[in-house]
Amino acid sequence: MDIKLTKADKIILKNISHNSRILEKELAKKCNLSKDSIRYRIKRMESLGIISGYGVFIDYTPLGYESYKLYLKLNATTKHKDELINFLRSQKHVFSVFESNGNWDIGTAIFAKNRNEYVEIENKLLSKFGSIISSRKFCLMNNAVIFENKLFGGANIRQFEVWNGQNRELIDKIDVEILNILNKNSKESLVNIGAKIKLSADSVSKRIKKLESKKIISFYPSNINYRFLGYEKYKLFVYVKDYSTEVEKKIFDYFKEVPNTLNIIRTIGPWKLEIEFLISTHDDFQKILSVFQENFSKYVLKIDFSIFRNDALFPSEKLLI
Repeated sequence: MDIKLTKADKIILKNISHNSRILEKELAKKCNLSKDSIRYRIKRMESLGIISGYGVFIDYTPLGYESYKLYLKLNATTKHKDELINFLRSQKHVFSVFESNGNWDIGTAIFAKNRNEYVEIENKLLSKFGSIISSRKFCLMNNAVIFENKLFGGANIRQFEVWNGQNRELIDKIDVEILNILNKNSKESLVNIGAKIKLSADSVSKRIKKLESKKIISFYPSNINYRFLGYEKYKLFVYVKDYSTEVEKKIFDYFKEVPNTLNIIRTIGPWKLEIEFLISTHDDFQKILSVFQENFSKYVLKIDFSIFRNDALFPSEKLLI
C-alpha cells in the first residue's frame, strides 16, 4: 500500500521523524498552515498507519551497558519462529527484534553490562530454541551514526552519534520515570509529565535537558511505517580488507551522500560496518551496491545484505528498573 503525501505532509514527517516533541506552532510556521490543520494532518497519518507512535531514543551505553547484535538463520516452522520472536521480545535485555529476508531470518539488538551477561542471554536462547537455529553470528556495536534521511526533502541533514559510551552517568528514580513516560509517548507535555510524577513542569524540563546533555536521550523518534510509503529497509554487512581510519571516513562520506541512508554502525565482529537505508526498488539497491563496489572494491572482502521488517523498540523500563 503506497500512500501519496502532500508537500505539507512531507514537511511534517521530516520535522517529527527525529523530533516528535516539536511544537504544533513550529510545524504550522514551517508549513504555513494553522495549528488545527497540522493537528488534522498528523491524525490522518496516524489513522492511515504511517505514524504509529512517538518515543525517545535512549542510549544505554552511558549507563554502563554494552550493545550487541545477534543474527539468526532458522530452520523452523512459522509457529516456532513466532515463539522465538515472542521469547526475545519478553527478555529484559532485548532492545529490538526484527524479521529479515536475506542472509538472516531474525536480528536482535541486546544490551548487557558485560560479556558474561551477554553469554547468559545467548545460552538461555539456545537452551530453548537451539534445535531450530541453523547458524548465528553476533557482533559488538562500537558506535553508530544515525542520519536524518532525505526522503522528505531538505538540504540540512542532521546526524546523531550513539552508543559511544565514553562517559559513565548516573540517573535516579525520577529520571527513570521521566524516561519511561517519554518512551511511551514522547509528545506528553511537561505539565502532564509533572502531574504524573509530582514535579513542576519547570523541574521536569530541567531534568530532560540534563538527560539530553548527558547523551542519555539522543533524540525523539516518531515511528514511521516507510513500507506504506513504498520503501523497504535494506542493510549491508561489509566485510573489509586493507582497512584504515582514512578508508572508513571515505565510506562514511560516501554513504552520507546516498539518499535515504538511515544509519552506519561500526562493529567489532565478523563484519566491520552495518549500513541501513530505505530503498524503493531492488534495482535502486543494485545501483547503490554497484557504485559502492566500484569505488571501494580494493577495501571490501565481501558484502552481505538483508531486508529488515517488523522492527520495534521496546519499553525502556525493561533495563531501567
